[in-house]
This record gives sequence, C-alpha cells and structure tokens, in this order.
Amino acid sequence: MMKEEHFQKELKRLKAEEEDAVRRMGRRPSKFDIPENAPAVLFTEALLRSAALLEASDIHLSPEEDLVRVHFRIDGEREEHIVFPKTGYPAVCARLKVLSSMNVAECRLPQDGRMSFCFYDNDYDVRVSSFPTVFGERFVLRILPRICPYTWEELGFLPEEEAAIQRMLSRPGLVLLTGPTGSGKSTTLACILKALLAKGRTAVTVEDPVEYLIEGAQQLSLPENGRLSFGEALKSVLRQDPDVIMAGEIRDKETAEETIRMALAGKLVLSTLHAPTAAGAVTRLRDLGIGNGVLSDALSGILSQRLIKRLCPHCITTRLLDTREAVSYALPEGSLLTEGAGCDSCRGKGTKGRRAVHEVFEITERIREGIRSGLSAAELHAIALEEGMRPLTENAKELLLRGETDLASYCGVCSIAYPHKEKKLPAREAIHDTNGEIICKK
Repeated sequence: MMKEEHFQKELKRLKAEEEDAVRRMGRRPSKFDIPENAPAVLFTEALLRSAALLEASDIHLSPEEDLVRVHFRIDGEREEHIVFPKTGYPAVCARLKVLSSMNVAECRLPQDGRMSFCFYDNDYDVRVSSFPTVFGERFVLRILPRICPYTWEELGFLPEEEAAIQRMLSRPGLVLLTGPTGSGKSTTLACILKALLAKGRTAVTVEDPVEYLIEGAQQLSLPENGRLSFGEALKSVLRQDPDVIMAGEIRDKETAEETIRMALAGKLVLSTLHAPTAAGAVTRLRDLGIGNGVLSDALSGILSQRLIKRLCPHCITTRLLDTREAVSYALPEGSLLTEGAGCDSCRGKGTKGRRAVHEVFEITERIREGIRSGLSAAELHAIALEEGMRPLTENAKELLLRGETDLASYCGVCSIAYPHKEKKLPAREAIHDTNGEIICKK
C-alpha cells in the first residue's frame, strides 16, 4: 500500500506530465522530436499510470466539437479527469490503436483490442474499445489488475455465511455468483478459486477473456475469432480430469446446459450470471431453457453480490439519525451514523474504495423441492428467509450501523431513494501554453 504522502506526490507528478503533453500536442512537431517522446505517447502513458494510481476501473475519452473530455470511473462513479483541445486527439487515437493492435486506418467501424502496462511492479491488462461518433472516435479502456489483489479472508463473509459457502464448495454441483455488471463477481470468483487451489484441488477455467491470472489453475481464454464457443470449450473440459471447473459467465442456453451437465457428472462448477437477486438466478436459468428437474438436482448454491463504498478513514465524522430519516431509510431511530467529510486523501468525496456485500442462497432440500415444483423466485426467496438466510439489504444495513459505509451508499445498494448531494472534487487548474494563453479549462 502506497503511503499517503507518496500517493499525493505521485498524483501531482502524473498530472504535470499530462498537462505538459497537452501543451506540446498543440505545437507543431520539431525535427528534433523523437517518437518515444512524442506528446501523444507521453500523454497516453501518464493517463494509464494516473488511472492505476487512482484505482480507476475505466478510462473514457469522449471527443466533442472542439475538445476532448477524459473521465475516470472510480468506485463506480464517472469523474472528469482532464479536458484538452481536439488538435492533438488524432495522435492519441493512433497511439491507442497501435498499443492495442487495432487497425490504425479504420475510423468508421467499432474495434476492440487489448494492451498491457506495468506501474509500480503491478501488471495491468487493458481492454480497449473504439466507437465512431459524429465528433470522432470515442475510446473506453477497461483496466484490470493481472493478479487478483484480494483473498478469501478479505471478502468479508459473516461466520454463518462462510459456513454455508464451505458446504456448497465441498460437494459436487453448480455454484453461481449473480449481480449486475461491475459488481465484483469475477473478483469474488477468483478469490474462491484461489482458496480451493490452496487445498490441493485441480481447476480448469474457460473465460472470455481471462480476467485474472490464477496460480495453479489451467485457464483457457476463448479466441477472439469466434471459432470456439463457451459451450464447445466446456465439452472438452471433463477430459482434463479437473476437480473444479469455472465457466466465466453463463450467457446462453448452450453454456447453461454444459455447466448443468458437468455439475450432474459429479464436478464442482463455478460460474457467474446476470440476475437481479440470488433467487432470480433460478428464473434466469429457466428462461434459458433449463428444466426444473435438472436445475434442482444440479444447483448447490447462489451468491448475490453488490459493491458498497467504504468510508475514507482520514475524514470520518459521526451524527445521530433523526426520526424522519429513520422512517425513510428503515433504520433504528437514534442510530449513530458515520460519514466522510471529504479530504485530500479521498479527493473530497468522503469515501475511498469499495467492498462486497453478499446474500448467500444455499440450496436446501426444501428449496430444491420448490425449484422442482416450479415455485417463483419470490416464493423461493421467502423460503430461504424462513430458513435463516440474511438478505443483502440486512448485510448492507449492518455495515452502515458498524460505521463502514455511509447512508448514501447503503441506499444505493438497497434501492432506496436518497437525495443526492454532489460533493465537489478538487478543481483542476487551467492549462496554459508557453505564451501564457489558456489552452483549456475545466
């Protein structure tokens, strides 16, 4: 973990590099310029390093009529990072295409590519997507640490939830992780797989593409040319004699059928699925054409997950919850709430980083019978609550009352309306050229 003083110094240095490159992009190239020091090259490198330093998950480069806006997605929120004149943007686009092995000459069709970079001994993979717009090509860069930075212990399961998960993982069957895009499903899956490998089990994964390199796992990344589908790859996995099989995501009927088949063949199968709730995964698999009988026999458990913001430890304040808020947000009256006032460490936001909050839906005999008889997701959820399942909203409430998150983040996870109060981020100073003229200003 980088020390706060070092973090601020490095952030300031990278901002200066970006702004210097922006100034140079507005100048006519000199015959003494060399490619390695071209402004677009330096700007792209500084941008990637800034994103890694701020732990951004995505970089957005959005061209407008006369300028380009760069946003970072940090802790799930999109923040404006820098604005620069459009004159230097074609060189930046070309640089991104070269790095990600795209066709530099193609500007009228969407393209996808990949690149990698290293920052402070940490390796990152970057998925690059270009999209033609009326003002030029828009780029989105998804930044992924090559090695999963978390462990099983850091997932934060309650003791009773951890016991339920261990039961799911100790027997053959299908274990699913559900949640919306960007809810950390792949990270949790990687942590679970690392814990299983540490116990001496063998694992084969099929992913599109591989998100984390997991030591000890045999990982297959599907080819980009589409010659091998998820379902086709999974058909070959059983011949590799794995104890654990991980399918990156269930997207279609073929993949769903293959994961069910492997679970029924006596393997522990892990996968992810887009579903609003844990019980909702049953409905989603039914929609993909999986029958109630085989579904009830194959399923071992479902984990539903969301990400909730952590309070910045450097600017925590406390206050009492008033009566009106207690009623509005379904919280005990007089509760002591913690909030972040905002400081340099969190750049005025009051929160810094996120953690997972879960709902563990174990397939008991009663739930298995309910699936077999065609009960709805709501009915299955009600049975799980009767059998002791803690809903995701209760786990989020506990984090709030323990002082680990704030009211706004709790409401976001629980889908409760909350009056949004935008916190001002530190303003970026205007960027001037060598003559003192303003090039761009936020």
